[in-house]
Amino acid sequence: MKIAVIGDIHLIWDERDTQAIDAAGYDLVLFVGDLAGYGAVGALNVAREISKLRTPALVLPGNHDAVTVPQLAAEVFRTPRLAREALSIGMQARVKQLASALAPVPLCGYSLHRYEAHALTVLAARPHSVGGHRLGFRRYLSLRFRVRSLSESAARLCALFDGVPDQHHVLVLAHCGPYGLGAARDAIYGCDFRPEQGDWGDPDLSEALKHARARGKRVAAVVAGHMHHRLRGGGERAWHVQDEFGVHHINAARVPRMRRNEAGEERHHVRLTLDAGGVSTVEPVWLSMPA
Repeated sequence: MKIAVIGDIHLIWDERDTQAIDAAGYDLVLFVGDLAGYGAVGALNVAREISKLRTPALVLPGNHDAVTVPQLAAEVFRTPRLAREALSIGMQARVKQLASALAPVPLCGYSLHRYEAHALTVLAARPHSVGGHRLGFRRYLSLRFRVRSLSESAARLCALFDGVPDQHHVLVLAHCGPYGLGAARDAIYGCDFRPEQGDWGDPDLSEALKHARARGKRVAAVVAGHMHHRLRGGGERAWHVQDEFGVHHINAARVPRMRRNEAGEERHHVRLTLDAGGVSTVEPVWLSMPA
């Protein structure tokens, strides 16, 4: 099974991407979120273009999707809870609007997506993650999913793992990857925007993966983004690691996901190949865009 993992788009997606991905012969396309610029700007246009894909696809919303600029700023700078909740009013309607623009491509989160022909289940993790040890967009998650804390999110993810057929491989689709993969600034989900660095992964996802191991679930890979490859202050972060349990962790957030050379413009994604034994290949791909 050939899977394309599309990292944080931040508006860099148009009809050329749709045509090129469809022509590449993938079985599935996974979008890890952040279709938008700041404060949902442009997300609906990107979503309408993604909706034209002929290849099956899933989109997990990121922290930039279906939010306003003041709301995003309040989450990033941790304004008082009442202010954050007031600014989140209307998010449910914005999410519905984004889902409508994407249709028939599903906007997912806290959900299972089974591909029986390939004995694969994609588990879509917490939507709109901001990373780190806090629950972003708490009011929306409470209203939509009855999730009011990281512990409640972990419990919901654990219940989803329990629903995966034992014979299936599991591929986790997240916006930010799990806690526990390193605290250095150049770790796959390490914090590069604070002097003290730190692990910016999602602890609820980490707890759910532990639960999955205890239940004997066959987790092949976790694909995510959020933490951009280019580090603040220079350098690049690790984007693909395999943990001690054999799970592949893939951060597809090459931002911007475009580059120019003598031949023209190229755009980035990650190719993930699964076979009966699990992950067989993980490789970055730069697709040439027609002029």
